[in-house]
Amino acid sequence: MANSNAANVAPPEAPIPETATMPGLADIQEPLLANDWYLAPGWSLLLVILVVLLGYAGYRWWRYQQQQKPIKFALAELEKLDLTAPNAAEMITTLLKRLLLTRLPAHPALALSGAAWQQYLMSSLPSSAKPVEPLPDLLALHYQSTPAVDDIRRYAAFAAVWLQKVKFTNTGAPDA
Repeated sequence: MANSNAANVAPPEAPIPETATMPGLADIQEPLLANDWYLAPGWSLLLVILVVLLGYAGYRWWRYQQQQKPIKFALAELEKLDLTAPNAAEMITTLLKRLLLTRLPAHPALALSGAAWQQYLMSSLPSSAKPVEPLPDLLALHYQSTPAVDDIRRYAAFAAVWLQKVKFTNTGAPDA
């Protein structure tokens, strides 16, 4: 018995010549090949989200750097300060209050002096960074004609720690 599929095979046809009898038919146009660099919409969306996130991260980094400039400036000024000067304690207090003034101009601690200012400094510092030994009496340091250099150095060291460790909230007030 012969192959049953052999009867269904059509004989090869000759190509149809292009004649004037087919004027209404258009040539078959193949679509353009897809570009190899074309991204699917999902990848495009993912790329846009990534660019937006990178832009936001860059903006946050820039804002952080801008907010750290006054602190870096205050630390640099504290390093330049002559601790043997008779008004060194007053200059350290002025430096700390100037930083506080840049963060929150109407902060109530700007009007404090002496023991109240010392209490504010200690309370605004995180508990992990509080000094072991107490601060010298700031009122005495401010108004003595020749304050002890060791006390001024302790106050300057405390001021450096305070500048580095105090965290300001968005409103400008240090976190307690």
